[in-house]
Amino acid sequence: MFGTIENILNNQLSNSLFYTCLYTFICGSLGFLFLIFINKADYKLLRKLFSVPARKSTTDAIQLGGLPLSFAMISGTALSLFLLTDTFTALDKSIFTYWFFASLIVVAYGHLDDKYELRPIVKLCMQVSSVFLFSLPVSQIIYPTWSAVSFLVLGFWGMGSLNGGNLLDGLDTLTIKLGSVSMLAFLALGFLFDVGAVMSTSLIGLSGLLSFYIFNKEPAKIHLGEIGGSFIGFFSLLNSCLLFMRLQNTDMHLSKSITISLLPLCLPLVELGVSFMRRIYNRKSPFKGDKYHLHHILSNYYKYTPSSASSIFALGYASIIFAGISLINVSNHFESFLFVNMTMVTSYIFVGRKHWKGQNTISLNPTSLFQYLRKKDVAVINSLEFDEFKIEIISESEMYEDEFKDLEYPEHQDDQTHKKAA
Repeated sequence: MFGTIENILNNQLSNSLFYTCLYTFICGSLGFLFLIFINKADYKLLRKLFSVPARKSTTDAIQLGGLPLSFAMISGTALSLFLLTDTFTALDKSIFTYWFFASLIVVAYGHLDDKYELRPIVKLCMQVSSVFLFSLPVSQIIYPTWSAVSFLVLGFWGMGSLNGGNLLDGLDTLTIKLGSVSMLAFLALGFLFDVGAVMSTSLIGLSGLLSFYIFNKEPAKIHLGEIGGSFIGFFSLLNSCLLFMRLQNTDMHLSKSITISLLPLCLPLVELGVSFMRRIYNRKSPFKGDKYHLHHILSNYYKYTPSSASSIFALGYASIIFAGISLINVSNHFESFLFVNMTMVTSYIFVGRKHWKGQNTISLNPTSLFQYLRKKDVAVINSLEFDEFKIEIISESEMYEDEFKDLEYPEHQDDQTHKKAA
């Protein structure tokens, strides 16, 4: 069982992995220093490309931190494929190749959105393109027997990871701490099931996140921007695919392989689902942003500093995810998966529900829910069809009085209809 772990721990491979992680850390740090330098220097072309002030920053931080972070983690993983030849298989390298090209789309639309604020439909199309480019070929690699089902699962979790990861980037150091917990979860699962590729990529991801901490700790000098949260979610999807493919090569049941591989990806999906339901609960569009995410509530209503709120969130997430991992060997894998998701959702509701409720919230009874979900008939009338119109405001009692008159005196029906039309 521990053959791969022993290979990684031998002197040559352990040194190669150490130098790869060190390279990732140094590469990320130099990239962040470059952004700070460009922001202060007088190089118009470079400033035009790489200097973007953070729109919502209160500390004059700059944007585009996701650019050097993504470059460091991509190049670090690519370097590990050549140095750790006994750790990565040919199929692992194929998965990484497809992920590399798809991640370039993520970085590209993130960079454009940070500079020019793309329309939501444009961002959605580019997200779908990146997830499709990755999911279609990889689904045939990790599970060729049911590649169509694999494609649907990958597509769903890919979109959830991109969007959910971006929603979780709202406070200084929040993405670093939550991303680190996810990488540690993959590291633990890689160690538990002897998957050296997952252990290596997890350590590389941790090295990149650690390099960003110096620049993002409160008060932040650099923010990740649109690139960062989405890219980290997409990097976790890569780890999930590597883990699932290796587990499938054992005698493990398919359902167990799926639930174990998706376990560290639950938080972005829960964040996305809870955010959608919260906005619907307040009769708002599920795609319209708000300030009622869990980290915003901890910061704005419980008055924690951004760093403290991020630490509390990350510690809670770590407690849940590692409790779920510990349940894998002592309980049913479905029970572990349900425990993680239900505990997260319950925590969200417990902390945030009293702050979510506004003046226009939906009553949680069957009649109100049905009225909200039913189709509303709305007619659009061309204004050119009328010469003039007026609006008459009447009380509710007058409205019912008119209805009773219609019932008692049918001969006045035409007059009443004319009055209402006016």
